[in-house]
Amino acid sequence: MRKKLIHMIFFVLFLTSCEEYYKPSMDVVSAILVVDAHISNDSQQSFVKLTMTSDYYNHTQTDSVISANVKLIEGANFTIEGYEKSKGYFIFAESPVFGERYRIRITYKDDIYESNSVVMPPLPTIDSIYSKDILMKSFRTDAYGVPATIETRGREICIDAPITSKLQYYRFNDRAILQWVSYPLAKDDTPLPAFYGWKSIYFNGLFNLAGPKDFNGSAKVRQHPLLSLDYNAHAYLDSATQNPAGWILIIDQYGITKESYDFHNRLNNQFTAVGNLFDPVQTQVYGNIHCTTNPERLVLGYFDLKSYHQYRYYFYPGGGPDNQVILRQLNYRDFDIPDQNDTTGIRPVFWE
Repeated sequence: MRKKLIHMIFFVLFLTSCEEYYKPSMDVVSAILVVDAHISNDSQQSFVKLTMTSDYYNHTQTDSVISANVKLIEGANFTIEGYEKSKGYFIFAESPVFGERYRIRITYKDDIYESNSVVMPPLPTIDSIYSKDILMKSFRTDAYGVPATIETRGREICIDAPITSKLQYYRFNDRAILQWVSYPLAKDDTPLPAFYGWKSIYFNGLFNLAGPKDFNGSAKVRQHPLLSLDYNAHAYLDSATQNPAGWILIIDQYGITKESYDFHNRLNNQFTAVGNLFDPVQTQVYGNIHCTTNPERLVLGYFDLKSYHQYRYYFYPGGGPDNQVILRQLNYRDFDIPDQNDTTGIRPVFWE
């Protein structure tokens, strides 16, 4: 028995001594210019950000671009100069005009980069907004790490939007702000002021796109889903002492071109691919920017020219499918609402 044990130990030592870590050989490639260009009628959403890629073995922060020049060109020759607000980050003093054609031109070192020419879409609109009762599914892991499907009822916010010859494609960003109130326990029969707080929920995992091919050639985008909220608003709060007091919905609607729709749709397909048989093949998603001085030089990024309109609504989903639902538009857009906070005794100026 002892002899067998000694042989087993030598066998294990032999196997471990043969172990060799494999380190693949990876080429170190030159840095590539990355252009993040978003231009709209809203100056706060108009910028061009320039960075450079880094190789696999470089663990430092991505480098910004220094001493570049950025211009927004309208039509054939009218130029809007980009102002460098911070290193590699450019903004513009003028906004694009609906219906005009634009492109960006970037001069960096000895090269010139230009985007395709794009027409500024008209201002987007929402015809109607409404909600409907749905069964919401989510996944959670139990104490043993086993995923389980959780089903709850909630309401889905949907919109209808027009499709015209000049604007047929849309993109949406959604933010839901849950208002809550907390009443502290009184001391010596003296009531304490209430806490008014809020918490933001975002729904921007994939690009929320809408276009005519999604709706069988209809003259209108119909029943397009924006976001879904559980009837039980306590599920979103951090304490049982916080009492839900309704939602503020902020809907950012963008009018986009067909090219922008196709580009972001390809990105969605790449993001959702998990290796199944019918998943799209993983390929490089190329943008609409190229190097004019050296066509073989690769540049990454996309010039996204889009029109923008923001809508705000107050939403109370009720406690179930048969309860009264409140969904009304708010006429203000000026209040900047932080992601979350609370105040004592005084309701915030945006409170509904």
